[in-house]
Amino acid sequence: EAKRQEYLDIIVRESERLSNLIENVLDFAKVERGKGSYDFAEGDVGDAVSRAANIYRYRAERENVALDVDIAQGMPRAHIDERAIQLAVINLIDNALKYAPDSDIIRVRASREGADIQIRVVDRGPGVSPDDRDRIFDRFVRGEGAARRNVRGSGIGLALVKHIAESHGGRAWVES
Repeated sequence: EAKRQEYLDIIVRESERLSNLIENVLDFAKVERGKGSYDFAEGDVGDAVSRAANIYRYRAERENVALDVDIAQGMPRAHIDERAIQLAVINLIDNALKYAPDSDIIRVRASREGADIQIRVVDRGPGVSPDDRDRIFDRFVRGEGAARRNVRGSGIGLALVKHIAESHGGRAWVES
């Protein structure tokens, strides 16, 4: 029974990874062809962030990581593509789970900062080297820690996050 559960967990984990990779590649291909996969409408950023976090709640629990979601009160509605916002948050949570394996908590925050809406995904991982902080948002680029720790990935997740943020009039950055 223990072996069966272990194999099932591996199948689920790899299925999630492949599904995310395929979704990212397809979305990024649309963006590069200029087709733009964005469908802007009046929406609730907090709801989009909450839904994205809930998608990863099971995986986080399976990896013994608490997923702490905090949506500030009084968040304004905004002109967004809710699916794209969810995809960006999913990619950020996925990165936190992959690159901060010793982190026992991942915090997902959505708040209003002046006229801006800010979404943060914070983990307790080893951080990103100063040399990699700007580069990791370029497509097919992975930080030095990924190779050193043998973390699987394609190098397009954060490039997609950056594109989504910029398409919404924002920016993506990393702090260590």
